[in-house]
Amino acid sequence: MVWSAGWIMVSGAIDVAGAPVLERRMRALVGPGELAVDCRSVTFLDVAGLRMLAGLGLLARAGGTTVCLHCSPEMTEILTLCGVRGLPGVALRPESDDSPGSRR
Repeated sequence: MVWSAGWIMVSGAIDVAGAPVLERRMRALVGPGELAVDCRSVTFLDVAGLRMLAGLGLLARAGGTTVCLHCSPEMTEILTLCGVRGLPGVALRPESDDSPGSRR
């Protein structure tokens, strides 16, 4: 995980072992404006990861901001299969070369 003001880049699995650490980091970055989360290198997301994203979205929404997820195909598929593509406070963004942490 790599982070700075306004964005965070995550790779590997977001699971029961890593979700609490990631949640603490991401909550600290939620503030005015959007929080960009580059998840294009995420290969697995479990229920703990889904709960973490849902809680983060609610926190962002309450603060008048949005968490913008730049997702890997695997993560997009998981969100679609679980029926949670429309989490409150969370917006999915298509992959693009100019997003934070882009792989050039």
